[in-house]
Amino acid sequence: MNIFIMRHGEAEVMANSDKARRLTAYGIKQAFTQGQWLRKQLELATPDRIIISPYVRAQETFEQVNQAFNGELSSKIEIWDSVTPYGNAEMVTDYFSVLRNEGIKSIFIISHLPLVGEIVAALYGKRNPISFYPATIAYLNWSGQYAKILMYKNADTLF
Repeated sequence: MNIFIMRHGEAEVMANSDKARRLTAYGIKQAFTQGQWLRKQLELATPDRIIISPYVRAQETFEQVNQAFNGELSSKIEIWDSVTPYGNAEMVTDYFSVLRNEGIKSIFIISHLPLVGEIVAALYGKRNPISFYPATIAYLNWSGQYAKILMYKNADTLF
């Protein structure tokens, strides 16, 4: 299973609540640029399932990525409360197992620190080696037991 894990773009520091924080103008640009990169990685295929945090900055990140995909992702989204900043990585990876058993071959998740790093660590089977700056995307191939990190890209650099 191919899994793309993205941290939301750069967000404003102050808002009425953490959930309400919006992307900055730079965060909007980051998310769109990363969406373009992701589209090139997937060539003509789109993810089978997109899982998004209900927080505003994650939703806005998805909107920008979806724009880069010409709106093709809208019908594949699932907004899930368990992928907020302090969600449970084990619950998320258990859900990935369920989706894998249902025949889902590709997942794209947009979430937050620290959860994105914890998900990578849980899939990878060791400490997370990726620095999740805003809008970073990690691309993993997961056998159902352990994942191989194929590549990751922050908004400015490919690793």
